[in-house]
Amino acid sequence: MRCFIVLLGVVAILSHAVSAAVPVRYRDNVFSNVTVTSNITYGSNVKANGALQTLRLDVYQPTGDTAKARPLVIFMFGGGWAVGTKTDGDMVLMSQTFAKKGYVAASIDYRLDSALLSTKPWEPMVTSMYRGMQDAKAAVRFLRFHKTDYKIDDTRIFMGGCSAGAFNSLMVAFLDPKEIPSFIDTNKVGGIEGNSGTPGVSSAINGVISNWGAVEDSTWLYNNKIPVICFAGTADPQVPFDHSGSLFGSACINRVLLRMGVYSVLKPFVGMGHGMGTSDPRYDTLLTMASQFTYDVLFGDKSTSVLRSEKSVGPVWQQSFLKQAAVYNTVSDDRSSSFGYGSIYTVNGKIAQRKDPSHQARGVYIFQNSVR
Repeated sequence: MRCFIVLLGVVAILSHAVSAAVPVRYRDNVFSNVTVTSNITYGSNVKANGALQTLRLDVYQPTGDTAKARPLVIFMFGGGWAVGTKTDGDMVLMSQTFAKKGYVAASIDYRLDSALLSTKPWEPMVTSMYRGMQDAKAAVRFLRFHKTDYKIDDTRIFMGGCSAGAFNSLMVAFLDPKEIPSFIDTNKVGGIEGNSGTPGVSSAINGVISNWGAVEDSTWLYNNKIPVICFAGTADPQVPFDHSGSLFGSACINRVLLRMGVYSVLKPFVGMGHGMGTSDPRYDTLLTMASQFTYDVLFGDKSTSVLRSEKSVGPVWQQSFLKQAAVYNTVSDDRSSSFGYGSIYTVNGKIAQRKDPSHQARGVYIFQNSVR
């Protein structure tokens, strides 16, 4: 009898261990192989040089999957809107990784401007970003329209990318028609939905995976409460980690979204520059966190409440953002504080004033000390 009890206990322990190790679909790898359907035409549009480009994408699906409606993740490559393809190594890696977790993944081409290789004037670069956003929206519309063909749940669509692809993704999520930069000629380039294909279908998405991306104006983030995960190097010389000039990077995006009560995750890679190779061990961290993020959006309660009311100031706000402030060397300020001299930012990341913060009108700000 005593021997039977011991064996029963061992069986129970083994059973529990096996149960705990069972992979969870959409978070862990549950498929060993991926089936790729390449060069699917999703539209066409005119490039910066006036030539017509056929737009194509590759679809990655878990081999042998019997599910009939799966979340979709669309990825876009980086390359400064001048170079790159949907078969770049990081796009293949990310697409395969998410397909093995049970998603449908797609890596898309979008219009580039080779003139940006030699020089990167601001207006042509932002216009290329705008074209990339239009193409990305067309890809969403195409795959949503063909959801039965690819067994897609079109109520659960994520978008992401690296560098320029991340910029495009954030623009898809947050840019509104009234915020289109004034120098973009929509009569020539097209409206916010563009003319790249599958008109009349929604281009809405449910979340963004931003790898070293940014937005041109942080006020764009007020438009939609779309969850975002941002990966960024704290020493990135090309895309600011927080805010520089006309770009608002990952730390600023995270700060604004958290303030609005939107689910947002920031992963700073300390000391890292712009991007990293797929053989870098930190890429495993990126992929693990990205899949946990999408899983949490799909199945977790991420409709978090706004962290503070619009009128609250001081210590409560400081406590809410203490952890984030430590990441990028900023602190909150109210009129009673005395931090010395530095730069004052509004909560959306725009410079409010460069003077002693004790003279700033009472409110909620970001203070960045002038001494690093």
